[in-house]
Amino acid sequence: MNRIIFISSYKELSAMAQSVAKELGLTVEFYEGWLDQASKIIENLSGPPIDILMSRGGTAKFLAEKFPIPVIPVNTGPYEILDALNEARQFRKNIAITSYGERYIGLPLMEKVLDISITEVIITDLKTLEQQIASLASGNYCVVGGGPSVAYAQKFGLPNVFLKTNRATLHSAFLEAEKLTSLRREEMRKSRRLEAILNATYDGIIAVDACGAIEIFNKSAEKTLNIRAAAAIGKNIADIVPNSRLDHVLQTGQAEAGELQDTNNTRILTNRVPVKYGAKIVGAVATFMESSKVVQAEHKIRKELTSQSQFKAKATFSDIIGISKILEVKKKIARNFAQSPLSIMLYGASGTGKELFAQSIHNASERAQNPFVAINCGALPPTLLESELFGYEEGAFTGARRKGKHGLFELAHGGTIFLDEIDALPIEVQARLLRVLQEREVLRIGGESIIPINIRVIAASNKSAEDLLQKNIIREDLFYRLNVLWLELPTLAERREDIKHLCEHFLPEENKQQLRPIIEKILPYFEKYTWPGNIRELHNTIQRLSFFVESFVAEEDIKDFLRLVAPNILRAIATSAEDDKSQIRPQIQDLEHELILKAVAEHKTLQEAANHLGIGRSTLTRKLKKIRESQLSDSLPTL
Repeated sequence: MNRIIFISSYKELSAMAQSVAKELGLTVEFYEGWLDQASKIIENLSGPPIDILMSRGGTAKFLAEKFPIPVIPVNTGPYEILDALNEARQFRKNIAITSYGERYIGLPLMEKVLDISITEVIITDLKTLEQQIASLASGNYCVVGGGPSVAYAQKFGLPNVFLKTNRATLHSAFLEAEKLTSLRREEMRKSRRLEAILNATYDGIIAVDACGAIEIFNKSAEKTLNIRAAAAIGKNIADIVPNSRLDHVLQTGQAEAGELQDTNNTRILTNRVPVKYGAKIVGAVATFMESSKVVQAEHKIRKELTSQSQFKAKATFSDIIGISKILEVKKKIARNFAQSPLSIMLYGASGTGKELFAQSIHNASERAQNPFVAINCGALPPTLLESELFGYEEGAFTGARRKGKHGLFELAHGGTIFLDEIDALPIEVQARLLRVLQEREVLRIGGESIIPINIRVIAASNKSAEDLLQKNIIREDLFYRLNVLWLELPTLAERREDIKHLCEHFLPEENKQQLRPIIEKILPYFEKYTWPGNIRELHNTIQRLSFFVESFVAEEDIKDFLRLVAPNILRAIATSAEDDKSQIRPQIQDLEHELILKAVAEHKTLQEAANHLGIGRSTLTRKLKKIRESQLSDSLPTL
């Protein structure tokens, strides 16, 4: 509810004002007094804030100068003045009329109409007023005015007339008070709403006027700068935040965006803009946030982006099927790798499960809840590969997305990036990758700002480390940056005891019971096959068996079924059997071992040694393995 206070200088005015307020349906508090008396009344009031003060003439002016509250003066109208002058001429022809600050309009005309002489006395203060009325005593005057004027006239024995206020004037004044109160309430509502909005934002906000005086200092600014708003509002910005640079913005009219600033032992990211009215600068505004919160927000955005894109690692070490000793050793090493932040290189032939190991390492690490981003470096052309890895800014090249694009390194922030077929990475891209690994930061194509990243890199290749270096497939500095931890994955031929378990794992649920007896019959052939495509090839073969299972008859020769489903397996086994027939007789086995070891020692690669001996590389590998098992020799080369 609006609170209106009416200060009356005489009882008759109070009674009339109450009657008019009641007619208008207004709730008004009425008090009697003038000048200092009125001031003391206001000072002693308690309760809700006062919206409007109302009073007459000098008292209204006095209250307006003393209190920061809107004052509606109950101005005396021309009819009231004319009525008072007409009454005064009954006493004297010379009439002195007093007024506060402003002269009355139409007095010369009233002189002619009433046949009187009017002297206007402008009141500046009570002491002067007393002197002015005292000087009228010798001039045969009648004094017309308010309470103080009448009191001094009576003191000096002058006839006097009290200048009253009529109902019409009061009616107009109350209507104006009601309108102004509503406007004031609406402005206060908007002001409080704006204040609530400013205080609700996470950004610190400081606004200054054209002279640099602080007008707005929100809650976030208080918290970030550790300065109370009450101590800042009204002060010059240079005294509160010396390096705010808002004074510079006021001078130049130039905005400053995305600036890092150290203030009050806090690093903030701030934007400063001038406030203009037309071409004139009327103030400036700074919005800012602690840099740590900016980083947190960036992390949250990256996490949201990666979760939307489903950059997740699904596999764990339990998904790597097998019971072979060599596989258990590799899994144990990989589990240890997971606890380290160092880069990893995985070596293995196609289909040995390099990405399966990479996902398992990620999921066993402390980065498991963060993104796992995998990219096949050999599947994309060089230009596209670079933009995918590092991202680009808007307009970086023809066809670039509007607003640019996040690179995979950015999306992997906090997690792991898996670079499969790293050997397919162009040399020029390798140089940029090296910088990412060294500096842990990314520069987008066409960009100017450095983006910090926290990633773990796992790279993979189906070539050996020696081939990568000797054939200059990979930069030496990049190789040693990646090859901190390394793991060679075994081929399926090196873990033949796992074939049975893998077959069981790959069997589709819908015809698993029907396929199991067939697999039992085919398993001996599977165990003799070398599986150049490794686990992937085995998986594909099981899928093919499942497709053709309806055509298999229980009494049918398993070889006939294999000729239909996997003829390559039968051919490979037959070729291997022919190779076995050509091997040296058991009685000269020692000589065979000696020749094999000599050939291996004299040639750089196993393939060259096999060519020298006139046998296949796989046969030579198998024979070396048997020699190692029989002699338990530590001097044999690692396969």
